[in-house]
Amino acid sequence: MTESTFITYRVRAGDGREFGPVDQATIERWVRESRVTPATLVWSSADAAWRPASARAELAPAFAALRDANAPPVVAPPVNALSVWSFVLAQFGLCCCFPAVPAIICGFVSLRQIRARGERGRGLAVSGIILGFCGLALGALTVLLCVMGASLDLETLQQILNDYLKQLEQAQRS
Repeated sequence: MTESTFITYRVRAGDGREFGPVDQATIERWVRESRVTPATLVWSSADAAWRPASARAELAPAFAALRDANAPPVVAPPVNALSVWSFVLAQFGLCCCFPAVPAIICGFVSLRQIRARGERGRGLAVSGIILGFCGLALGALTVLLCVMGASLDLETLQQILNDYLKQLEQAQRS
């Protein structure tokens, strides 16, 4: 048996009533039940003195376990909403170009907010900015090709298409 099984304890409640003698396991259970707090006076047969429970080294693990059990859960900071919007708008901006500008604006604003507020979502914001610029470039290229195509006459377009088809046939033969 351990030495602690031979030691008995008495507890003095706030109203002056005494409880005990009890063993260490009972005192530890009372700590878990919050019947014994760090300020509660505890008498021990080991030193025959009344001391606060927090001053008793043998009760320190019970109080530490109670603190750990009551600790609030660790919560990650929230994701910045504008960074999510930037990423979503940039996806649509790749298809139709118009949402790319708001995606870029939301991305830059969200980067500033993320730095100031300590939020998450930096990767989404950067992705939204990059994809937004890609959407703008694709849109500009599409407009340029449409303007170039519209400026050509029908015979020239027919000639370009025929040349392209000939090149494809040659590539398939070789």
